[in-house]
Amino acid sequence: MAASRGLDNWNKNWRGKGDIPTLVKSNDGILYEEDGTKSNTSLTKGSPVTYIDSQSGSHTRAAIRFGDKVFLTNIDNLVKPKSLGQVNLKPQAFNLGGDANTLPTYLLTLKNAIRNRPDIKGNLEEYLLDLVKYVEFGSSSISGYNLTELPIASITSDFGEVIGPIYAIKSGLANLNLGVNLSSQIIFPSSGTEPLLDYFIKTSTNTYKVSQKSKGTANTLKMNAIVPQVISNNNLLLKYGKTSEFLLMKIINDFPINVGAVQGCALVGLISQDQLASVSALRRNSVYISDLARSLFRDMIRKDARLKNYKNISFRNIAYLCEKKLVEYTKQTMVSQRMTNIVKDVLNNEVYYIKMGLDNGVPNFTTSSTSDRSISNLYFRNKNGYESTSDKLGFKV
Repeated sequence: MAASRGLDNWNKNWRGKGDIPTLVKSNDGILYEEDGTKSNTSLTKGSPVTYIDSQSGSHTRAAIRFGDKVFLTNIDNLVKPKSLGQVNLKPQAFNLGGDANTLPTYLLTLKNAIRNRPDIKGNLEEYLLDLVKYVEFGSSSISGYNLTELPIASITSDFGEVIGPIYAIKSGLANLNLGVNLSSQIIFPSSGTEPLLDYFIKTSTNTYKVSQKSKGTANTLKMNAIVPQVISNNNLLLKYGKTSEFLLMKIINDFPINVGAVQGCALVGLISQDQLASVSALRRNSVYISDLARSLFRDMIRKDARLKNYKNISFRNIAYLCEKKLVEYTKQTMVSQRMTNIVKDVLNNEVYYIKMGLDNGVPNFTTSSTSDRSISNLYFRNKNGYESTSDKLGFKV
């Protein structure tokens, strides 16, 4: 039986299955930008990427995220999920959610969970245990693994959350004079969906929030982590409540993805009230705009390399154009600075960022915080596409 390819491959292995970490299959796969133009970027065989189901329009234009960018490619350029042996490597899959553990207990629980899981065997089991040992002792030998046979993207993003707390207690936060030591406790939210953070490190006097990320990717701070905290704090509300920057953030938070983008553009004057009114009754992605609306948005449509050739323009198409305008708007120096001030006041130096990367299979970490200079000049980040939505606009931090 021949291996599935093309449309059959997409329907059988990818379509409708959500976002899937995978690898690039070969060095010669062609990439396209989101607007359909051929990209100058090239990816080498074995590069970790994530297939994005919601932004994939066909098997020849499958959406993938590499680092902080989204590209389109042929689905056959990606290693099939079953070939990688999809395994849940999130902390909650190792029964680490909800409990407060000191490092010795955490390490014992984690190692036993790895050894006892029937879906983690062979090289994957040995490699995960080697990663734990490496972070636990600061150095040890990790060699002899064929990384192309391992789910490296999932290991970096998901298992990074698992070994990140070990690094945090051994050195990442321990070296910052925060009182973090071997008696500190590691706490994962039971659901794994706590805003702003992935886990807590608790000392005898304080509890620190930690956001764990993969190197090469940007943290995305969502409006639902910022807006409610401003509203519930009288001082912050008095300081920022009437500013156009906060009102824009509130619109993005309060409205559905498409509506929020269009309403936001109207708020800051990027589109007219007439343009807003012409699409204000629309909600669903696939609804086509009226002839009046098309006339009012004519200039925006004509300037877009992809949409200018469309016979019918959907509400999602217009929302995407508005999202792009808002991203550029928030990159303006004064707008970005004011939004940065709001975010810093809300976070109040409470969040620490730990990023993990793998260099030839060996983990390396960096630590930063919301007080670092790296948290500056914030602007919106868009994960959506022309035809579908993935998430609301957030800040790239």
